[in-house]
Amino acid sequence: MYNLLHEQWIPVKRKNGEKPEYISPSQITDGLPNNPIIALAAPRPDFNGALIQFLIGLVQTACPPEDEAEWWKNPPSPEELNTVFGQYADAFNLDGDGPRFMQDLLIKDGVDHQIDQLLIDIPNEEMIKKNTDHFQKRDKIHHICQRCCSIALFTLQINAPQGGRGHYTSVRGGGPLTTIVLGNNLWETVWFNVLSKKELPRYGDITKNSDIDRFPWLKPKRSQEGVIRMTSLDANPVHVFWGMPRRINILFEKNSLNEKCDVCGSICDIHARQYTDKSNGIAYSGEWLHPLSPYILDQKTNMHIPRHKVRGGITYQHWLGLVLNTTIQKNLNEPAAVIHTFREDRSNSEDPSMRLWAFGYDMEKKKARGWYDGTMPLIHVDKEILSDYEVMVSQMIGTANQIAFNTHLFIIKALFSPRAKISGDLSVVDSEFWQNTEPDFYRVLGELHENLKNKQPLNDLKLRWLSILAREGEMLFDRYSQSSLISVADPKRIALARKDFKKSSSRYDKKIIELLDLPQPEKLPKTKSKDKKET
Repeated sequence: MYNLLHEQWIPVKRKNGEKPEYISPSQITDGLPNNPIIALAAPRPDFNGALIQFLIGLVQTACPPEDEAEWWKNPPSPEELNTVFGQYADAFNLDGDGPRFMQDLLIKDGVDHQIDQLLIDIPNEEMIKKNTDHFQKRDKIHHICQRCCSIALFTLQINAPQGGRGHYTSVRGGGPLTTIVLGNNLWETVWFNVLSKKELPRYGDITKNSDIDRFPWLKPKRSQEGVIRMTSLDANPVHVFWGMPRRINILFEKNSLNEKCDVCGSICDIHARQYTDKSNGIAYSGEWLHPLSPYILDQKTNMHIPRHKVRGGITYQHWLGLVLNTTIQKNLNEPAAVIHTFREDRSNSEDPSMRLWAFGYDMEKKKARGWYDGTMPLIHVDKEILSDYEVMVSQMIGTANQIAFNTHLFIIKALFSPRAKISGDLSVVDSEFWQNTEPDFYRVLGELHENLKNKQPLNDLKLRWLSILAREGEMLFDRYSQSSLISVADPKRIALARKDFKKSSSRYDKKIIELLDLPQPEKLPKTKSKDKKET
């Protein structure tokens, strides 16, 4: 029997840089402090995102601290972790005749699928039928080992996108955005993102304390074949880590031909080629909160909506809503609970190396358009200046959005006549703009913190930030408007577009003045016309 608490199935790398190895969950503290495990090493980035959530969820379930005072205790040994994890071992069998991890053995008259359909980015049957699998091709994955099968199954259940009638989305909807605090090693990363017991009642009913309330696959039988709806009041708080919206049963078999896993390349005794599924898993309804997700608080409904869809990569344009509260279109953006708790109660103001790791799918209904993954600094801000700091950061990002928009707009005006049909994708311009100005953004944030602490005026800093943005936009305009290829471009159209870009991105533009809250500039003196005759 393959048990996920006993087997060594989690790929990791250590500080000494030797080749990756596999560990069991209880070994995450192995080698501290001499040669710690510093990161996960799965063959796919979405697998790394799922594995860190598996480990955080396991520690949150088995051994959360009583309060913040206990959170500071020394790391447990692998033997201690093995003991506390072991009380839930029956819930983590991947195969066998009894309850299986995140599977439903009671499926009758299910639909068989090739095993690659467990992977969210693989084209589904509908895409294959319509021949729209342009980027991720069909029939590339036929065999998956038990290690990769475990991760793929967990990845699907916690990110489940829309899957047709009766195939429900995850606790946080399809493809949620996840943010966690990155530590200096794997244990720190896990422990930094575990909440104390005192904070758990926000996420479910702590009186529901049976294993079935935590792990829905342990339910002995279904009382009905119809929809099973569940609210957060129907489950233990840690259920949010172990949600099961899909009814799946993986068909394992002996690997008699010693075929390699098509995901990681390893050879194992048991592998999977197929799985069976059926509609009507758990339909999660009402408001579910997850400690690893940032939320938007809808002011009309007073409901928390998990954030999704981060297109174009995770850059500093998203920093404010992921690290600090911010208001966008009258709705409040709230960082994940673990980020808030870390910044308020656990951060060390003298450690500038702490970072936030954000990741998630960009989903469009059933289709995965991409996987985004990025890190950004978790800057400590003194509470007495926090309000003014948030306002200024919001102004900086708003201005960057405006200059990015101007750059994109006037490149199009330089390249195309007003009535022309525009083809191609200029998203590369936006990506370069955000990436190229990111280092300066964090440098200016450091200066902003010092200026606010010392009660210095901010206008010079604002104008310097505007200059950085305008200069980058101008360089991108010159590169992408083909101004160097004057023989094949329209020089007059380019010159006019360039002039309009500079005007709309200067400190004299009304939008820029409003975004940065700048004082009205003095009017430029009028110059006399040269051809005006003196009388």
